[in-house]
Amino acid sequence: MGGKLSFTCINSYAIPTYRIMRHTLLSFIKDSSYVVIGAGLSLLCNYFFHFYVSRALGPKDYGVYNALLSFSLLLTLPFGAISLAVANETVRLEKEKISDYIRQLLFFNITFAVFLFVLLLINIKWISTFLHIDNPLLILITFLIPVISLFPSILIGVLQGLQFFKPYALVTTSVQLFRLVFGVILVILGLKVFGALLGTIFGAVAGLMLLLFFIRSYLSWPPFKRKGERIKQTIKKSLSYLGYTGAFFSLMYVDVPLVRHFFTAQETGFYSAAALLGKVPVYLIGSMGMVIFPKVVEMRRQNQAHFRFFTIALFIALVLLTIIAISYILLAKLVVKMLFGSAYIPAVPLVKHFGLSAIPLTLASVTVRYFIGIENRRFLYLVWLCALGFVVSFCLFHPMPDWAIWWLGLWSFLIIVSVFVGNLFFKD
Repeated sequence: MGGKLSFTCINSYAIPTYRIMRHTLLSFIKDSSYVVIGAGLSLLCNYFFHFYVSRALGPKDYGVYNALLSFSLLLTLPFGAISLAVANETVRLEKEKISDYIRQLLFFNITFAVFLFVLLLINIKWISTFLHIDNPLLILITFLIPVISLFPSILIGVLQGLQFFKPYALVTTSVQLFRLVFGVILVILGLKVFGALLGTIFGAVAGLMLLLFFIRSYLSWPPFKRKGERIKQTIKKSLSYLGYTGAFFSLMYVDVPLVRHFFTAQETGFYSAAALLGKVPVYLIGSMGMVIFPKVVEMRRQNQAHFRFFTIALFIALVLLTIIAISYILLAKLVVKMLFGSAYIPAVPLVKHFGLSAIPLTLASVTVRYFIGIENRRFLYLVWLCALGFVVSFCLFHPMPDWAIWWLGLWSFLIIVSVFVGNLFFKD
């Protein structure tokens, strides 16, 4: 902060011993393994859930379910930024002050949840019309998903800040596992779309109970505290974090709508299947960014070599992504046939291309987490510029759907280059 990255790097390189760096890297590898395994198990549970529900409900009801679920997930996007801000604040707090901060968070969560639910109820008629769904019960249960998910989504930032990554992985996995179990049971019982949505709520509740168990030593009575200056600081930081994460996730998810706009429904179907598989490395290896973030915050606070640690972590991620890309090239046809059937064989080349494009896309995700961690938000506009550049490039030049993949990889690579070059030449 205040100075060029070259000077920042010199200060961050200076000082820690080999033993400290070695301990940090070993801790990073261990914690990353927990988070990556948890992300993998969560993806499997999510896949099996949709695999069953899509067949049990049929195309019409499954379409209704996906529309409602997508709407609810859209409302939860800010929660990730708030969770990052909570993790940042938790890292900086002394142990005895964390309990008081959690009490403030619980009060904030309840207040925000009530506000969100009332806001949705006021607009229920408009939302129902927009989604073309006349059943008010389905709309109400959809409203409850973001309201209840708010609690585990934000409080899990405490686990991240405390660097309790084994419990962190257990919580994220349990949310999807209980959703799978309860959702399938309720659909079997004949509740159809309502049961599938209710399963999502049960998953969030189970995750919250498990999360509260893991932070039980930090809970105190009374459980809520109204006054909290730290909450104001958390909200302020989360707004800036939302700019970064919003830019990156827009880059992640805008490709499918663009392909649908310029190509046929069948071509979009092949591309969507390839994207579902191709972006798996972003979720798996990109989850390492959840480990990097609090460690970088702590290392920066202690004047340790955070930039050196980051470059080594980035290299580890690159090695893992290269292995995955090679696996995609060799096994794409087998995986596509197993998961989607022979009808989706035309998606095989797209999956191979995605395996390569996922490398810069994932590294960009990790890089953005690092620069948020060191509170260098000057170049937020560069991330948005790259996201916009992807949209403009594909709109101007799209001879085939797979060009979306190549443009995605190129602009993700430019995100990495831009934040490094920008921080090298410009003051923060």
